[in-house]
Amino acid sequence: MKHLIGIDLGTTAAKCAIYGEDGTCLADAQEEMKILYPRSGEAEQDARDFYTVACRLIRSCLASSGIDGKSVAGIAIDSQMGGIMSIDNNFRPVTYYDTPLDSRSAAENRFMHEHYGDLILRKNGSFSTFGNKILYWKKKNEWKDIHAFIQPSAYVAGMLAGLSGTQAYMDETFICFSGLADLEKSSWSEELCRALEVDGAKLPRIVKSTDIIGATTSAAHRDTGLPEGIPIAAGCGDQTAGFVGAGILDNGQIVDVSGTACILGVCVDAFRCDAQHKTLACVKSAVGDRYYLISVVLGGRTHNWFIEEFCAEEAERIRHGGGDVYRELDEKAARIAPGSDGLISINYLQGRFFPPDPSVRGLFIGHTWAHTRPHFYRAILESIAYDHYLTREIIRELLPRTALHAVTAIGSGAQSELWMQIKADVLQAPYQSLERSDLSTLGSALLAGFSIGMFSRPEEVTRRFVKPDKRIDPRPGADLAYRKSIEIYGELFRALKDVYRKMAT
Repeated sequence: MKHLIGIDLGTTAAKCAIYGEDGTCLADAQEEMKILYPRSGEAEQDARDFYTVACRLIRSCLASSGIDGKSVAGIAIDSQMGGIMSIDNNFRPVTYYDTPLDSRSAAENRFMHEHYGDLILRKNGSFSTFGNKILYWKKKNEWKDIHAFIQPSAYVAGMLAGLSGTQAYMDETFICFSGLADLEKSSWSEELCRALEVDGAKLPRIVKSTDIIGATTSAAHRDTGLPEGIPIAAGCGDQTAGFVGAGILDNGQIVDVSGTACILGVCVDAFRCDAQHKTLACVKSAVGDRYYLISVVLGGRTHNWFIEEFCAEEAERIRHGGGDVYRELDEKAARIAPGSDGLISINYLQGRFFPPDPSVRGLFIGHTWAHTRPHFYRAILESIAYDHYLTREIIRELLPRTALHAVTAIGSGAQSELWMQIKADVLQAPYQSLERSDLSTLGSALLAGFSIGMFSRPEEVTRRFVKPDKRIDPRPGADLAYRKSIEIYGELFRALKDVYRKMAT
């Protein structure tokens, strides 16, 4: 029996799992990732943590699985997609990981999109989430020491393989968020680099997610316990790894991710650009020639923030009693009428990605003395559903001849039947969750398997490994109670644009 290792470096947690050739998970482990918030609007992560945490997780999985490390046939790593880090010529981090939660590059973001937004969108299929950060670092003293900008997945893979700075890379799934690429050609755009005065020498080579970038070294053996010589695939972004793990590989498949980032996306058979609404990003699939059109809201982070700041004592009591705080809040919110009695929430607490507006902040509007905490909690859940409804309408407009499938729900939020029912009712579309929750680590392990030739037909393999679980059907006519709120939600961004800009400055 051969084994595969998949590692997922998410925003708030890192995970590692060892899988058998039949998709069985033999061991898994996870560890919280530290995010520092020095000041308001600032968020950063120590780039070195990605490697040290990954090594600890690999050791933990090897120990608990009891397998012989020599049976590991391949490794692949995925990581969060919206930020950027940098290395010097010796592959040592120069800057912290500049997470998408950080807004210090807001001025650069506005400059890029106000002057070159249409060109960026046409070339990249998306607006920038980390190209603006590269422009920010260009003004700092660290710029002279930076050899290449890379992603955490490439950093950990490069450390395991002993790469030098000149061997740095970025796989295709990330480049759409750079604002500096030509996604269809899978290359850096000379036109955009020239216009934005970015030194192309500081951008790494672009590779496919399934390319082998090296093999484990003696140093990796020392740090992880893995033997030398294990092939390492390039890896990909965490969301695309999850899509592979969930089997979202066919044209017209819709996926709803409920995690730190809340995403509604659809798999398409060719590059698409949402030039009119500027709401959907086009992301390259980690396998084959497919793409995904996705919208992104950092709603899960808002979800956690609300509980930490407004339900802390209740959450502690529930956890101490062995309960689940989310389940209890769901039960209370389920008693609230659809539409939260007129309360509407905006969950973009630190800027909007698509269309790009770093000035956007959170909002609760419409509350009265009659509103309770469960109202606010339900309003947060409904807000994501409203955003997804508007996104789905744009998808229908862009793909008028594409038959859209039932929505596959993944991420920790897919365990909430209330949230799935709200979204199913708002979209009037069936929601289907999956038996597995380890989809990103599974997707990365599958990439490792594809890269070494263990698996040859991705769609067939994922269908064999991933089975449906709960299905929630929409209640006919239940969307009517939400129509007014959806309309107001969409209007709020336009109405408050100037107010948000004044508050941000």
